[in-house]
Amino acid sequence: MKPNQHVQHAEILRLLDDYHAAMVTARSDILENLVDSEFTLIHITGYVQPKAEWLSVVRSRDFDYHSIQVDASTLTVEEMSGTVVINGRGVFNATINGLKAPWRLQFTLEFTRQKGQWRLMHAKYGSY
Repeated sequence: MKPNQHVQHAEILRLLDDYHAAMVTARSDILENLVDSEFTLIHITGYVQPKAEWLSVVRSRDFDYHSIQVDASTLTVEEMSGTVVINGRGVFNATINGLKAPWRLQFTLEFTRQKGQWRLMHAKYGSY
C-alpha cells in the first residue's frame, strides 16, 4: 500500500464511522452532507431507496438505529479509479417499521471524491 493510500483508507474508515454514528443519532443533517444527491440505499429486501426517502425515515425514526457494531476484522477497502468501496459486516440493532431486532448485515458502501471531498454514492445491505 502506498503512503497516501493509507491516509485515504483511514479517512474513508472515519467517514464510515461518521455515517453510522449519524444513523444512530438520527442526524439527517450530517447524513445529508455525507451522501451524494444521487445516493441510493439497497435494503435486504432488494428495495432501492432514494436519498430523500431514506433521510425521511431516519429523521422520523421509522428506521430507528439503536446501535451499530461493525466487525472491524471484516472490513475491506478497495480503490478503483476515483472510487473507494468498503465491504464489511456488523450487527445493526434497530427498530425498522416497528420490528426491533439485532440485524446481522453485510454491507457495501461506494464513495467517490467530488470537489476534494468524499461523498457516499451507494449503500447496499444484505443478511448474513
